[in-house]
Amino acid sequence: MPTFTSSACEAAVQPRASRVGLFAKTATWSIVGSMTIGTTVQMIKVPQGATPLYVAVLNTNAGQATLSVGDGLDNARYRSHATLSALQGYVLINTQYLPYTYSTDDTIDVFISLVSVTTLNGAITVSAIYGLDVT
Repeated sequence: MPTFTSSACEAAVQPRASRVGLFAKTATWSIVGSMTIGTTVQMIKVPQGATPLYVAVLNTNAGQATLSVGDGLDNARYRSHATLSALQGYVLINTQYLPYTYSTDDTIDVFISLVSVTTLNGAITVSAIYGLDVT
């Protein structure tokens, strides 16, 4: 079960610019060839004290995939087993978990639980809006 990291989650990228307000972050991860069940893609860094208000996943996959969107503590915090068909965008939000405030820095991740073809290609894009109200 491999773990991949989008460019928005690399070690040198800071999860915040300031500590108060609303922040919108977007990250895209290009699928290179095949994707296996259990693949994790760390998409967006979120800082301690952040409360996500909106999370969306869009895809340009060539095939169908079932995925969950969550973080390091709950891999389905925002969506559990969403099926994305080829070229279908999907907006994800689960108000059951809102408001959830991160107690430590974390990442919003995509977890692949099923793929319909051996080669998906394309890309997965995650967008998130979160608020910070600590100084």
